[in-house]
Amino acid sequence: MRASIIYFVGISLILSMNRCIPDPLPVDNIAKPVTKIVVSSQMVPNVGLVVLVTRTVSALEAGRDTDINTLLQQIVINDAIVTLNYGNNLETLQNRGSGLYSSANSQWTTGVEYTLNVVTPLFGEVTSTALVPQQVAFASVGIKLYSTGYDSLLQVDYGLNDPSGKNFYMVSVQKFSMKQDVQSLLNPKIFTHLTDDLTFDGKRFDENFKTLFQDFSKGDSVAVVMANVSEGYYKFLKLRNDRFRFSDFSSEPLNYPSNIQGGYGFFNLHVPDVRVFVVK
Repeated sequence: MRASIIYFVGISLILSMNRCIPDPLPVDNIAKPVTKIVVSSQMVPNVGLVVLVTRTVSALEAGRDTDINTLLQQIVINDAIVTLNYGNNLETLQNRGSGLYSSANSQWTTGVEYTLNVVTPLFGEVTSTALVPQQVAFASVGIKLYSTGYDSLLQVDYGLNDPSGKNFYMVSVQKFSMKQDVQSLLNPKIFTHLTDDLTFDGKRFDENFKTLFQDFSKGDSVAVVMANVSEGYYKFLKLRNDRFRFSDFSSEPLNYPSNIQGGYGFFNLHVPDVRVFVVK
């Protein structure tokens, strides 16, 4: 079960990396840009921290016609040393293969500073520091099929109890299958809904939203995930949503906000609440 959850997280992290495959440029004699490390992370209840380490791909290397299996082997970094430093502790994350590294640490304390360090033989070193936001779980959540006459979408109804202070929420929806192929993993089929507590600070909040640009059927397994995220990551997600909601994985690259010193991506320590449903 633990390995299955890490696999699921790996899918989510790969989907988050829209900047890695730009369109090819019709030009000659242009120097290849410096390759940099890309880091993505996710916290999983009862599992710990999972980190995906890859490298950038230039517009001269890959595009829409690139073989996905070959590209995946090119971008993941399997020989990194990934460590986590917090307080007086230094932990080396376990190499899970396919660019995934996981922490067995179960002591995640709100407000404590955690420093991630990634060292690779070929691409150098990157580092990042993050705090653990207060976890906020669903107070209620449910899904139902919604037909537009053309597509079968999902409506998500959910509620939360917002703690006092400035908070930013991410609710994501995706089909979940252990048998997904590589092509489906790299095609961003996660729908992400964002909201902040500007109008409901410290209160109960309920709303619903409909997924867009996806088609669901009865019998589909669907994961609905909510997390209280940092303001920096919220801005990262909002920019990605605004630019890529109408695009696919190989859309025009963009300079996203990043908290990775010397590289790209985002180091997060938010703890999500994950619920899995079967569409009826």
